[in-house]
Amino acid sequence: MPAPNLLTENGLDVKKGWFDMASLDYAAKLSTTVSFPVQRGRVVHVNSNGDFVPGAHKTCPAIFLLNGSEDADVSNPGTTASGNFMHLAVAPTGKMSGLVATGGYEISTTEFVTGNTYAPGDLLSATRSNATNPASTDGRLTNYSITQFTTPVVGVVSSGAGKNHNGIQALSFWCVYLPGASNWNGVQAASA
Repeated sequence: MPAPNLLTENGLDVKKGWFDMASLDYAAKLSTTVSFPVQRGRVVHVNSNGDFVPGAHKTCPAIFLLNGSEDADVSNPGTTASGNFMHLAVAPTGKMSGLVATGGYEISTTEFVTGNTYAPGDLLSATRSNATNPASTDGRLTNYSITQFTTPVVGVVSSGAGKNHNGIQALSFWCVYLPGASNWNGVQAASA
């Protein structure tokens, strides 16, 4: 089992709009085709098996993860590396949950391409390639090379990038979902 992350290293903070009776969330397991850790705050969508896959999809709404694949309540086996009992996970089935991009939320996430400059009104998307690289940027938000109605759009920059309440760089945006003409497997940034 990999070493756990600090709660402040990766994250998704819902600045406005959550939680009330109109809020929409979704829970599923990570697809077995994904062989790298997917951090909380990243963008996923649901595949034909009902599992999460990183990145934006042309017709399936984006979901912003509230917990990641290696969080203790998702992947904790309940024992230490030597086999001693530690504790049981809160969600031992491996399900993760997230906010659906069709909700009226303003969100701040640590999972974005930090090499880009973000201005209010910029459209956001997230690549999807199912790469096996553990340092993969699949599911990270970016504003690079997005074409409206061609690229699936998952958000619009609100106040931009800056340090969040934990002192970590985060990007603030409003959730939207605008389907694209095709899946976007484009680059993240000119210097990503």
